[in-house]
Amino acid sequence: MKGFHIIAAAVLSLNVLVNSNIVLGQTDTSSVTTLSEVVVTGQYTPQSVKQSVYQVRVISKEQIQRQAPASLQNILNTQLNIRFSQDVATGGADITMLGLAGQNVKILIDGVPVTGRQGTSNEININQLEINSIERIEIIEGPMSVIYGADALAGVINIITKKRNPHKFGVNARILEETVGKEYGFHKGIHNQYIGVSASYKSWYFNGGIGRNLFNGWKDSAKGRELLWHKKDQITANAIVGYRTDKLHVYYRLDGLDEIITNPANAQGSEPAIDQEYITDRLMHQLQATYTLNKKFTFNALASYTDFSRQVYSTLYYPDGDVRVATAPGLHSLTSFKGYTARATAVYKPSPVIAIQPGVDINIETGEGERIKQGSHNINDYAFFITADITPHSIVQIRPGVRFEKNSVYQAPPAIPSLNIKLAVAPSTDIRLAYAKGFRAPSLRELYYDFFDASHQIEGNPDLQAERSNSFTGSINWKKQLNKDVVMSLILSGFYNDVNNLIGYAAKANDPTITSFINISKYKTRGGALNTNLSYTNLMASLGLAYTGRYNEYAEEDKSLPEFKWSPELNTFISYAFPKIGLDLNLFYKVTGKLPYYQSVTTNNQTAYRLVQTSAYHWADFTVNKKIYKCLKLNAGVRNLFNITAVNNTAVVSGAHSSAGAKAIGYGRSFFAGLLFDWHTR
Repeated sequence: MKGFHIIAAAVLSLNVLVNSNIVLGQTDTSSVTTLSEVVVTGQYTPQSVKQSVYQVRVISKEQIQRQAPASLQNILNTQLNIRFSQDVATGGADITMLGLAGQNVKILIDGVPVTGRQGTSNEININQLEINSIERIEIIEGPMSVIYGADALAGVINIITKKRNPHKFGVNARILEETVGKEYGFHKGIHNQYIGVSASYKSWYFNGGIGRNLFNGWKDSAKGRELLWHKKDQITANAIVGYRTDKLHVYYRLDGLDEIITNPANAQGSEPAIDQEYITDRLMHQLQATYTLNKKFTFNALASYTDFSRQVYSTLYYPDGDVRVATAPGLHSLTSFKGYTARATAVYKPSPVIAIQPGVDINIETGEGERIKQGSHNINDYAFFITADITPHSIVQIRPGVRFEKNSVYQAPPAIPSLNIKLAVAPSTDIRLAYAKGFRAPSLRELYYDFFDASHQIEGNPDLQAERSNSFTGSINWKKQLNKDVVMSLILSGFYNDVNNLIGYAAKANDPTITSFINISKYKTRGGALNTNLSYTNLMASLGLAYTGRYNEYAEEDKSLPEFKWSPELNTFISYAFPKIGLDLNLFYKVTGKLPYYQSVTTNNQTAYRLVQTSAYHWADFTVNKKIYKCLKLNAGVRNLFNITAVNNTAVVSGAHSSAGAKAIGYGRSFFAGLLFDWHTR
């Protein structure tokens, strides 16, 4: 990947820096998530949110532009029912949805699963995904196991990238400079650059870009050479070439990542410090094609291959400045994962009342390296699924489905069913109800990966059982244009998840300093949310409330304990535009309520259950976007207005993966400014 760095540096030295296909000066006056926006996740054909049988949440291109994000986490951070935890040692950002951990959240790029779960949590690090080519993000809460298979118990986050540009040729660029707390300078702060080009000729189109995201770490109170948050240097690249006609759309897309996280240490007396670099490389190829034979038949196929590797490289730093390669056992490692996906579906519509979609889904993952038990393993998953879309009346839409799966490691259920129902009870009101059964086989990391370093001692468990779940979701959607200037919408939703054999962490019985994966006998989450949106001429506003209950596994042992621990959330978004001067002001705010849970504590052979909690906190971002020239735009603002760095966790320390003590949230209040450039031929 050294050549990749050299090429990127040469391109970036042109000092032309980007955003993604922004038409500057255009102000969106729709609601934050409009019910007329076109979605594709889980659909037979692209259709509006209102027509979808699934409850789909859309983060539009306009909202992404208003947030001026430095990472994907900046975009998702203020969404309801989504929470993050930071691993400042490995650079990870772990996600939870509907109270379920990130290994149960399916992350997709254009419908293709992302390979490369890493770190301590077996989760996709979303901050390794490039943001400048994103068109929109579609989120479906609740299991999508029939359509997308394993890892979709909590839901799906589908990142839709930009495809064909209507202009013959275009150049777009972005530069972003941001402080890290109070720290900023040539070797401090955040320095992001990106440049992209697009072109189209007749039925052919091309988009591509390359960027660098440099986070110089956060020093704060750390002494000597150490950093509280480690330095992260990313090179990202993407390219897509496609061919589109009225009946055929085929394209190839390549996404590349080269990331280096630097972990410097302090020397102890005359002994050298052990410095480490965590090097991540990912190349993701995907080929997709859609062909419409006639009004009754449509075919879609995709194939993808991902090569992901994670390397630990250690050096010795001596007090006199001498640097040497470390030779002690365990200080170097290289682990690689390869993922293959092949998927094909057909949609047959024999009448206006019914449409049928059969499909095959093949997923193969292999892993090898020093940290993989016995050196190498693979998991193969083969599935056939079929769904039907039945519309017996204009107000009723029913979509049953079933998936039949063969896994090379675990016995899958005989059938994995789902049922979605949409009722258009009034022109402005829709009701959606859904049931789905879920199945997730343990991943290669959970089974065979051992992760030992200065901060972690985690061991894979080849004796794990597969997770199985039953889930119910429902929502009421209301949207109405009250007059020519005012549009309001309201979404009331709820969910109910029961998971058997959920995979979690526990200290090993024969060595409590080592943490391993275990099956929890059962786990449940319950909750509801209320979202309201308002659009009034140049004003957009939203307010959301959520309340989620997480199961207390000790309630079965002590009947005096509550079955669920509840945690609230609140978020709001307010935006006001001044179209005549090309200015918009935006506030993003979220309250993440305290997260209570029970912990078992054994003293003198007596076990007691103690209520502990992670404290609540407030997060807010304020952004300003100003058109300053025909093809140039300035954005600036403040992230983390409340200057949050960590919240307290009252748990008693136990095991190598305890969450006791302060829990890292952010690196303090930061200030940013950026320039966006977008030029294209007419």
